Amino acid sequence: MTRLIARPNTNTVTVDLDPEPALAGQTEELVALADEVMVTTETESVEASAVLKRVQMLRRFVTGVYKTAKGPLTDAKHRLDGQEKALLAPLRRAESDIMATILSYRNAEEARLEAEAEASIEATVVARLNGEPSLEPVLPAAPAPDTLVAGMVARSTWTGTVTDLRKVVLAVAAQLLLDDETLAPTKVTRRWLTTTCAPSPQASLDILSISVPRLNALARALRHDLSVPGTAVTENQQLVSRT
Repeated sequence: MTRLIARPNTNTVTVDLDPEPALAGQTEELVALADEVMVTTETESVEASAVLKRVQMLRRFVTGVYKTAKGPLTDAKHRLDGQEKALLAPLRRAESDIMATILSYRNAEEARLEAEAEASIEATVVARLNGEPSLEPVLPAAPAPDTLVAGMVARSTWTGTVTDLRKVVLAVAAQLLLDDETLAPTKVTRRWLTTTCAPSPQASLDILSISVPRLNALARALRHDLSVPGTAVTENQQLVSRT
């Protein structure tokens, strides 16, 4: 059995990882007995359930033993997690604030340079249309000055957000209908799907996902009365010893 010894007045936990011979022996004995189990009669079924009960009781006992043994480690991990969170939270906040400030300045500078370039192009075009002397050639907008310390670069990441789940579902459904060659929708149906549901090849089925917890909850509540197209109900039986 794993033994944990907490030394008084210290933060050190000493761990003995040597297995408990008694538990190992009982486990081997029961596993060997379980390998011999065969059920062809009512009597053998009762005998097999007795072995199953012993296995389940030993499994629960082993779980309890190790849960108790790992208690000091669990407590220590909770303390360390709390200390880590207390240090990282303000650092993340400071990182986010400084980053937002720098990016705001950089984006404003880029917008200003682009606006100056567009104004210069517009002024040159207007001057030429009015027959005025040619102005200096329009140069591309100068790149924004380097505003970051050496070793730091600007990097963009892109994420998608669902703003209207109903529209997404309709687009996916419409695209599936249009792609299904066995349906052959009429021109009227195709026009309705296109104008109402706004299908797109990008609206594929793989951008949707089923809520497994919700589906399982329906299966538990309705059992074989669950009737949702494309789903199936499976009953998994178990034998559980109460004592």
